[in-house]
Amino acid sequence: MTGASIEIVKIPVTGGALAAELRGDISANARPPIVFLHGWTLDRHMWAPQMEALAGRHAVIALDRRGFGHSTAPAGLHLEPDDIIAVQEFFSLQGSVVVGMSQAGRIALEFAIRHPERTTGLILEGAGLAGFKPTPKLEEQIPLGLYRSLIEAGKIEEMRERWRKHPLMQSPNPDAERLMKDMLNFYDGRDLCAPPSPSFGVGPDALDRIQAPILAVTGDQETPWRQLVADAIAYGAANSRRATVENAGHVCNLCNPECFNAVISAFLAELRK
Repeated sequence: MTGASIEIVKIPVTGGALAAELRGDISANARPPIVFLHGWTLDRHMWAPQMEALAGRHAVIALDRRGFGHSTAPAGLHLEPDDIIAVQEFFSLQGSVVVGMSQAGRIALEFAIRHPERTTGLILEGAGLAGFKPTPKLEEQIPLGLYRSLIEAGKIEEMRERWRKHPLMQSPNPDAERLMKDMLNFYDGRDLCAPPSPSFGVGPDALDRIQAPILAVTGDQETPWRQLVADAIAYGAANSRRATVENAGHVCNLCNPECFNAVISAFLAELRK
């Protein structure tokens, strides 16, 4: 236990507010603050093991992204990179490490392109890349159109059950599976029913534009396409490295939190040198 205080706040952004959890001393500048962005259908609670472990050394902030959890701001992926600026300004931060899981990895990469001066580092967990080839095989793809149609037909329980069985939602850790199930049961489909966002995304050809240090991390049981993407990020970005978490799937920070925490702690320590 860290004993760090916990503060829940609402951060004003375009269209509403983000629910955010802060742990640690936000005024301590010796170590970089960290902003955690959850994956699709999840919420800020997915970062509980990292918030607990890191709050004694860093100020750590976990968000419910717009369209998810207790945030009231409507969904809009294209707005989320600037939401990070709103978070930094709310807490008077000059910059931060941004941790983006899966879908949120796109947001973290876009943030680093738009705001290099505010990007201390990136940690990308199971992230994708726009236009990356080869494309995922059918079993790895996410059938968003089907899920949207089920939600619009009032069949959100069926949608949740289908997504729960997807390879990206599997974990060898029963505790992780229970927490993921709890978060999925709270997911209400607001983002799928929202107007589509303008297309955006960082592709392989833009990786060399990112100068901030990057850690691309996956579980050893991650799907093949996402492992290829992590390899490509580590190869293509100017200041990047690759890490693998043992006995872990797509949500590797929950599957094996001790290993994940050790991996990212080593990366964070390097940022201070």
